[in-house]
Amino acid sequence: MSVIPLRKLCVAVVLIAGASPALAAGKATLTAREVEFEGLGFRDLQLTWSAARDHANHVTVHAGRIEGPDAIGPLSGLAIDCAVLEVSGDLLNCSKGRLSGALGSLGGQDTNFSARTRPDGSLKLHLDALAFAGGRAIVDLRLDGSRWRMNSTLADIDLEALAQLARPWFQLPDGYTVAGRASGQAQASGQRDKVGSLDTDIAIARLDFSDAAGTQAGEALGGRLHLKLETEASGEFATTGTLGLAGGQAYSDPVFLDFGAHRMDIDFSGRLAADAKRFDASGFSLVHAGVARVSGSAAFDFAAESLLQDAKLHIAGLDLATALPVYIQPYLIATSLKDVEGQGNVHGDVEITAASPSRISLMLERVILDSPTGSLSVSGLGGDFNWFDDDNYSRLAGKIDDAAFHSRLAWESASLWGIEIGAVELPFTTSGRHFRLLEPAFLPIFDGGLAIETLRVRHAGTGQMYVRFDAGVRPISMALLSRSLGWPEFSGTLAGSIPALTMSQGIVTLGGNLEAAVFDGRIVARDLQLRDPLGKFPRLYASIDVDNLDLKLVTRTFSFGTITGRLSGRIEDLETFNWMPESFDARFYTPPGDESPHRISQRAVTNLSSIGGGSGGGVAAALQSGFLKFFDNFRYDRLGLNCRLVNDVCMMSGVERVGGGYYIVKGSGLPRINVVGSQSRVAWTRLVRQLANIMESGIVIE
Repeated sequence: MSVIPLRKLCVAVVLIAGASPALAAGKATLTAREVEFEGLGFRDLQLTWSAARDHANHVTVHAGRIEGPDAIGPLSGLAIDCAVLEVSGDLLNCSKGRLSGALGSLGGQDTNFSARTRPDGSLKLHLDALAFAGGRAIVDLRLDGSRWRMNSTLADIDLEALAQLARPWFQLPDGYTVAGRASGQAQASGQRDKVGSLDTDIAIARLDFSDAAGTQAGEALGGRLHLKLETEASGEFATTGTLGLAGGQAYSDPVFLDFGAHRMDIDFSGRLAADAKRFDASGFSLVHAGVARVSGSAAFDFAAESLLQDAKLHIAGLDLATALPVYIQPYLIATSLKDVEGQGNVHGDVEITAASPSRISLMLERVILDSPTGSLSVSGLGGDFNWFDDDNYSRLAGKIDDAAFHSRLAWESASLWGIEIGAVELPFTTSGRHFRLLEPAFLPIFDGGLAIETLRVRHAGTGQMYVRFDAGVRPISMALLSRSLGWPEFSGTLAGSIPALTMSQGIVTLGGNLEAAVFDGRIVARDLQLRDPLGKFPRLYASIDVDNLDLKLVTRTFSFGTITGRLSGRIEDLETFNWMPESFDARFYTPPGDESPHRISQRAVTNLSSIGGGSGGGVAAALQSGFLKFFDNFRYDRLGLNCRLVNDVCMMSGVERVGGGYYIVKGSGLPRINVVGSQSRVAWTRLVRQLANIMESGIVIE
């Protein structure tokens, strides 16, 4: 059976009817099994013409099935009723028509329409109320052979249904879902079922979206989108547009944005991949109201784990008061700085390559940082910060001025966990995971400070991390330092040196001794070694010398009871696990030749008796009875206490052995008080608990 062109069939019906006066007010019907029109295949077609007495032409067309538009699928049960058809030669004009039937994926239809052919052979079609994606559309369509052009007004469109209709041209990345409602205008053109261009201006009443993992999501987004696409020979789409978001929230792990609080406006241009899974923005500008102004270029991969793959960003302004909680705090949520707040301005440039930062160049102006919990406070922070990844640094080294790699930050005052730090300026260079202080710097701390000679870090945060640090400690008040850290208030000053501290392969070592001047004496740490300091279970190894401490200052600090005199000693082969001692050999004693007054209070006697395994309560009772109760303190000749810790057991001894025990305090004069330890083996955990109880005790028996 031959295929009949539809236009010729219509004209033939009209001409035949018009040639016969007998049919002037009659009816003519033609049927065909197969008819072709502009690439469309009609099946079971019936065309009926009738004329009223006013010679108006009435034409109806019924088609059982129409094949051809692959994008929307076959049409079925199509009925076209043209109440007034004007015919002039080969030109047809239907001014009053109605269309019904199932239009493939567009679903069931019932709408008024008008249609007319033009001298150039094209067909213009107007639809009053096309059912489209759960909403309605007013459509003007022009067909010229296989080419088409469409203008439409869209109302209350269901975005989930729209995504399904768009699948032949655009597909959401795997796992993505969208929902919501929108209205607006759309113009499109193309050939057959291929879209050549698309220009939309859409008001978004609500948009919800998410990926399968929930790392990218939006809820109740509201705003406006103007998007223009042009198909290129490569199949990609040249894209320009603007997006304004004035309501709802969006999340891209770990950043959360509330557009109701701070609206966002974006202008962009670039190329959208044929499968809509990647967008390369050759240029964009972003204004996040009251938060940030950013421009540059970027590449987004909607199917990848990281949305932003590559970017060159120019930050014209970043207001830390609003930007810090939005863009920075989410990355600090698992740290002690999770509550940090800020003020001030930041501007500069950031580059991202393969989803990771590759270059950062920022200028900080009048920055203030503060943590309500007191972990960090910085005032008057400013300067330049320049960072390059290893690839950029290697590529640019020797080709640009070395000053481009340098950074310089300064602040007026700061504090870290209550430790006050004065004004300082730090010149440094940093790239990849490396950091180097460019010149010596002094870090004021309370009334003293840290004179840093060398600070160098390589491969930070990796198993190959290396640190070199040399510094001197200028006298810092121990009272101020201990008070800020919540310790008992120590007397004296902290001073000394930190020579050649290095960290390599997870082991921290000192090139010399670590010295500190405290309690009017001196403490020296020798052979210090720290393994896995940043790990879950660090280990510390050291030997410590204690030289000529003032016992009055020591005991007053720890509420132990008053003891005067001097104390020396040493702790050999100290080993800790997760900062808890596992083994050591400790000896503390009155130094030979000490001529300072040796006095010990009743409370100190009682507490030392408890440590030695005796009955502190019994000693207290004895001191409070008889004539001893009239004495507040007693003279002693010398004191000493030794502990060798092995397998959680402390092997204890004192100044010398006596009977079945050992002297902890050997008295002198009258009345004479001796403190004798009775147990040579004491569980370490019990001893620690006793010491803790002593420090916390509010009982005073002096």
